[in-house]
Amino acid sequence: MPNSGRRHIALFLSALQGGGAERVCLDLARAFSSLGCRVDLVVCRRQGELVSQVPREIRTVEVGASSLPLAIRSLSRLPLEMTRVLLGLLLKTLPRKVRSLPRLEEYLRQERPDVLLASTPIPNLLALWAVRLTGVETRLIIKQDSSIATMGRKGSDPLRRRLPFFMSRWYPQAHGIIAVSDGIARELREVLGAPEERIRVIYNPVDLDRIASLAAAPVDDPWFRPGDPPVILAAGRLIPQKDYPTLLLAFSRVRRNEHVRLLILGEGKERSRLEAMTRDLGLAADVRLPGFQANPYASMARAAVFVLSSVSEGLPTVIIEALACGRPVVSTDCPHGPAEILGNGKYGRLVPIGNPDALAEAIQPALTAKTDPVNGTRRAKDFELGAVARQYLHVFFHDTPRSRGAKQA
Repeated sequence: MPNSGRRHIALFLSALQGGGAERVCLDLARAFSSLGCRVDLVVCRRQGELVSQVPREIRTVEVGASSLPLAIRSLSRLPLEMTRVLLGLLLKTLPRKVRSLPRLEEYLRQERPDVLLASTPIPNLLALWAVRLTGVETRLIIKQDSSIATMGRKGSDPLRRRLPFFMSRWYPQAHGIIAVSDGIARELREVLGAPEERIRVIYNPVDLDRIASLAAAPVDDPWFRPGDPPVILAAGRLIPQKDYPTLLLAFSRVRRNEHVRLLILGEGKERSRLEAMTRDLGLAADVRLPGFQANPYASMARAAVFVLSSVSEGLPTVIIEALACGRPVVSTDCPHGPAEILGNGKYGRLVPIGNPDALAEAIQPALTAKTDPVNGTRRAKDFELGAVARQYLHVFFHDTPRSRGAKQA
């Protein structure tokens, strides 16, 4: 594609699944395009629930996985310490996405975007390695969306256990690091030793106009008929981080006193476990897990209360979306983000993580309390997409350029 003279921004992530990080990247891509930039969505694999939602004016580039010999050749050109660790992992369970490194190098040499914005730890590392190996002048910005302190725990795969090791050595070499919350910025400094002057805190954006339009769409769901029991709504991937078992236990307690229902939107590897737990608790008639929904906002706007039960987050955009829909919010006070979004309880209720009794006690009054939806929607405006996109563009093009990090990998 010939360069049109517009600023060229590439956003790099693993795939286009329906998670929060992927939704944020897609929203940012739309915003950058509307602000006159040429935008590529570069993915390891062109798959996921959001593929169909990419606008025509944004090019999707699938770099794919190279052959194993090519991947080894690229990895062997990294500093020796990195090479030894990575090749050792490659012989075990190195994710297929790491084999995208040679193809990402090829993309950078051919396209030479002005800015490469990577998101989530493994794509961040691949972007750092690719820029290092190609020597292109592309300005590299990485975005940290999740808690670093929870990485490397026992039971995770070999690469995930070593992520803090790689991140501490490579993150400082990015031209800029975007933390999605103050808590994440603190971890970048304290856990990874990233230079404070290179970190910028930019909250995740929400497209308020789009949410309002989708929230007004009709809902073909018998649970939302007038006069039916109130619905508690949760949304997010069905993974351990979201701690839906605690939510199910809390719901069982609320249900003893109220005829209520629970709707959990999302898909993931925990589905069978959660379905079995639902049956074991005798909740099958009042709990549904309908999977991913392209438009979760129509259901969200009609729910009695939105609940987040996570044990860790980066900045849970879904809370902002619930506020934008005028819904009362109950959330665990997990690291990081809920307390920052909810103003330490000003805009919603906060409870300890992993405590079904406390969660139930917060949900119960939220079902019937008279809350002012304007209060939540006013707070959501602090995260408006256009304003956040301009903050990113300032980091991309107007921050004082910095040399690569003093700490060498």
